Amino acid sequence: MVKKVTLSNGVVFPTLKAAKSHFSGIRENLTIGALLVEPARGDVLEVYQRYCAATAWTPIDAVDVTASHDEKVRSGVRYARSKALAVVDASGGRTIFSIDKALEAIAN
Repeated sequence: MVKKVTLSNGVVFPTLKAAKSHFSGIRENLTIGALLVEPARGDVLEVYQRYCAATAWTPIDAVDVTASHDEKVRSGVRYARSKALAVVDASGGRTIFSIDKALEAIAN
């Protein structure tokens, strides 16, 4: 069965792949440290909030979205520095999350 992603603003991605492609483009076009603007900002914040609810993760009180480097660490060694989205709280604290995992969690 094909999964789709529907946002509260009426935007419908007919497939999970289409949603991932759309949000991947947003992530890749956003400069590290720059804040995302509307309407993409609202869309990403909605996906983040719904992801947290679907996975019983406590969300931060996010007010903005930015791009950040996501460094993986295994056995104390850093590797695979990639670009990721991060939600930003009012004090400027950032929480990186996987937009792909978020979309997988909310697709129906």
